[in-house]
Amino acid sequence: MRAVVLRMALAEVRANPRRIVAVVLAITISVGYLAASATVLASESATLDRSVIARTAKTDVVVTVTADDPGLVQRVRGIDGVASANLSYLSHGRVTGSSEWVQQQSVPDNPALRWTGVAQGVWPQGPDEIALGTVTAKQLTMTVGDEITINDANSSATLRVVGLTDEGDSLLSGLAQSSFVAPAFYTGAASIRTSLQTEILVIGTGAATPERLAERIEQVAGGNAVETSSEFAQRKMSEQTNGVFLFQLLLLVFGAIALLVGGIMIVNTFLILVTQRRRQIGLLRALGASNTQIRRGLFVEATAIGLIGSSLGLVLGVGVSAIVANRLGQVLTVPTGQIAAVALVGVVLAVLSVVVPARRAIRISPLEALRPVADRQAERRASRSRAVLSTVLMVVGLAGVWLGTGESPFALLFSVGGLLVFATGLLTATGIYLPALLRVATGLLARFGPTARLAANNTTRNPGRAAATGAALIVAVGIVVTLQVGAASMKATANANLSHRFPVDVTVSLFDGELPPGAARDIAAVQGITSTQELRSTRVQANGTNLRVLGVPGVSDNQILADPYLKLTTATLLGKTGSVTLPATSDYLAPADTVVVSPKTLATVDSTAAVGTVWATTAPDVDITALRSQLRAVVAPITGAEVGGGLSAKASYAEFLDRLLMLTTMLLAVAVLIALTGVGNTLGLSVLERTRESALLRALGMQRTGLRKMLAIEAILLSTVGTAVGIAAGTFFGWIGTQAVSKELNFTTVTFSMSSPQTAVVAIVAIVAGVISSVLPGRRAARSAPVTALATE
Repeated sequence: MRAVVLRMALAEVRANPRRIVAVVLAITISVGYLAASATVLASESATLDRSVIARTAKTDVVVTVTADDPGLVQRVRGIDGVASANLSYLSHGRVTGSSEWVQQQSVPDNPALRWTGVAQGVWPQGPDEIALGTVTAKQLTMTVGDEITINDANSSATLRVVGLTDEGDSLLSGLAQSSFVAPAFYTGAASIRTSLQTEILVIGTGAATPERLAERIEQVAGGNAVETSSEFAQRKMSEQTNGVFLFQLLLLVFGAIALLVGGIMIVNTFLILVTQRRRQIGLLRALGASNTQIRRGLFVEATAIGLIGSSLGLVLGVGVSAIVANRLGQVLTVPTGQIAAVALVGVVLAVLSVVVPARRAIRISPLEALRPVADRQAERRASRSRAVLSTVLMVVGLAGVWLGTGESPFALLFSVGGLLVFATGLLTATGIYLPALLRVATGLLARFGPTARLAANNTTRNPGRAAATGAALIVAVGIVVTLQVGAASMKATANANLSHRFPVDVTVSLFDGELPPGAARDIAAVQGITSTQELRSTRVQANGTNLRVLGVPGVSDNQILADPYLKLTTATLLGKTGSVTLPATSDYLAPADTVVVSPKTLATVDSTAAVGTVWATTAPDVDITALRSQLRAVVAPITGAEVGGGLSAKASYAEFLDRLLMLTTMLLAVAVLIALTGVGNTLGLSVLERTRESALLRALGMQRTGLRKMLAIEAILLSTVGTAVGIAAGTFFGWIGTQAVSKELNFTTVTFSMSSPQTAVVAIVAIVAGVISSVLPGRRAARSAPVTALATE
């Protein structure tokens, strides 16, 4: 009997391929989306890991130098089994005329240890030469032949750009500016040329294992740490947790969205397919088929469809990931374990999606199943069950969102999980609130003639059918609006918090000393600068610590504003001409390692204080890249000048958010495609489901044009109502998501933002997509001869 059921199920798949195309397509896109998400993020994570350990990837042993031992390199080179041993230096400094920090790495003497290539120019060879990463050079608007001045608190070095190195175009590339210098750079006396991290990179001859070679080197290394290359890599990657956590979070969110969207589309499609086969199932029941056999047959069909869709989805997902990896300059990394799990999820999703339709099919008596539609009592029972389930889900979801507002370390997971559960409940209830909304529209359309009235009544006559189509649109519009509101609100929130953290747009200051005369005038002449303010500054002993002090008009004479990281409650400032003891308040108006006082207090501690800082305000719509380029040209001649303020920080956050938005848009675009496909599926299948009904209308005198018009009006009504609910839901989800992420990032304030033009475009596209989805089914229904269509089972 099982063999018979299996043959019947597979025969059904072969006999009606048009019915299963919709489900296969939904599974293919869902699995492809999930596979692409996993593969793209695995490639990005692997790229991040490789960037962390790139300097030591081709070594066998790494010696981290912590003690001054000039002869250590020669001793290591003399060990049996060592082919080469090269010093590697690492440091960083701030670019004069910019607030950007640039990391310097020494170019290894051994070409085998150079982990990247030169895209333009040559490698630096002299102590005053530098090669910038391609992304770094773009951000700094520099190219080969330009000069760059790098400074710290005490000294500076002016270098000529002789080359640009390949840096890739991953999500995080360019967030940390990179450059290469010659080893001779570190022979200079200035502190900017002092290595902050020095290693000896050792390559073996192959005569000994890395572990054995490390043991030999330990005997001459003294107190310096010796590790094999793999041990060093594991330690560095374990220290690099932020990016990995970000990718895991992205994978969690996108994976959950993919499952939710795909599951809804597949369940809706299966519901319509099973409804279409009510008469067939009733006939099988009448001929003696048991409930178990009917259920088993549907599960076999779902398994076969799931296998086909998952296989196609894996090909699609990995293919898209390969294109993305090539675009971002990454090495494609396919997580085989996750990919296998994704394939299994696709099959399980298909099987689980048929559970509800199968239960609904076997609970109907054979005589009732032979009817064209379910009776009112069955509909009412289903509606009550759906109302209870959706209410429970939404209450649980809101409880999760509320828990996410607390101080739990899992607050973000509570918020995300709560939103997903609430969304599931909201979509489960579409059969309840969509008909109510559609009834309002029905009253409005009653005056536009019988065709419009009939179309409006059709949308409410079968709540299940309306819910299936409406849910698809709610998901499509909701995802896009969630992304739009989330991105706009995160940018507004980041800018608001950065404005609080950096109250001044641009600051130009010296560690100590006086800015040249006319510096403020030259800065004010930069396009985009609207006003400047000269501030006197000096250095004092504050509770025994050497700090910079600024005199800012408007500050109370009886108060000190201190950098919050200094955590001062009271301070004694001892300067060149006097001292004061005043209560201190943490305030972000004070730059790093700085305290702010009134001009009168500054004159007390140092009556000779000169103008050492200029604060500037910029226009709201300033071109940050152009302004930084001009500002760098103005400030570059001032040795030791440091540029700070909130403008560059906002630019860095905006760039990161734009990159993140690009990735999420690429991934969520697939989810929208799933949802829009679901709209077409459900509209098309609903028309097929009503083949006999449409034929009866034609037989009663409705013209083809009228039938197509009726179906188009139905599509417009469903699209409009679904879009409205999707916009409302997306706004809510985007706002809650922004609050959850902002809390995780320790933002003090959260700002809501929404683009009305973008939302209007989304609404128009969704409604037009719904109408277009009805064109082909409507044309097919209108072309069918009434006699032929009435004979359709």
